[in-house]
Amino acid sequence: MADRIAILGAGAVGGMLAVLLAEAGHDVTLLASDSTSTAINIDGLALRSTRYGDLHARIPARPWLTVPADVLFVAVKAPDLLPALTRVPATLLHGAAVVPLLNGVDHVPLLRAMFPQAAVVPMTVSVEATRVEPGVIEHVSPFADYAISAGHREVVVDPATLLRGAGLDVDSSAPDEATLLWRKLTFLAPFALLTTAARDALGPAREARPELLDALVEESVAAAAADEATVDPTAVAERLRSLPTAMRSSMLKDALAGATLELDAVAGPILRTTPGGAPFTRGVVAEIIRSSRPSR
Repeated sequence: MADRIAILGAGAVGGMLAVLLAEAGHDVTLLASDSTSTAINIDGLALRSTRYGDLHARIPARPWLTVPADVLFVAVKAPDLLPALTRVPATLLHGAAVVPLLNGVDHVPLLRAMFPQAAVVPMTVSVEATRVEPGVIEHVSPFADYAISAGHREVVVDPATLLRGAGLDVDSSAPDEATLLWRKLTFLAPFALLTTAARDALGPAREARPELLDALVEESVAAAAADEATVDPTAVAERLRSLPTAMRSSMLKDALAGATLELDAVAGPILRTTPGGAPFTRGVVAEIIRSSRPSR
């Protein structure tokens, strides 16, 4: 019997994951808005990927979960999390694995409070993908890297095994949840904040203000240490230097589209963990807020 997998969110990450898991033979249901669900039910879900090729899958989509699931992947953005959770009755996830793929650190205790009879198993994902239109996902980066902590809670259906079976890379080197989440955040926050403030891709943004990128990395790593997470600042800097110069953060894409930004999920933990001690992060966030206000 195929594992019953529900994916909350049919954006870039959720849509790509749904296609690859369906291709691997799993029973996948997408949970999305009425309009997005209808579009997927009519035309299916298409993935255009530099790594996986062009794939098309017929995946049922619906506005809310109606049957029990073995695994729920939560693939919405942080500002959309609370309204999205109304699509998932907690009683249908008894004994299930709830796998959040959100940025930041604060969503984990929230999900554990919302789904006390499920096992919340945090994962992180690094990928550059875009939802071109409802039901059409473009994956443009050569990587789709997932990570899970080595000591994650045991569940009946292991999410890492599911993803590896679908051809995705899963790193399990993080020793604990805090390190897992902060490893992603200490990389994402400098990348997202720098590119969004510059309104440009990583290469030009980095060249224009190289000292700012270094300062943002230092502040994010200091916040991680204050939260008892183990993060190597050299590894963070090297990873940022290795990224393609044309790479754009999802926050930059949202800013250019006039969408709601994940500022609290990305910058909030740094500002809250080191109050008064993250002046560069605070300054860049203020820049982004000012530039996002409609002109009069």
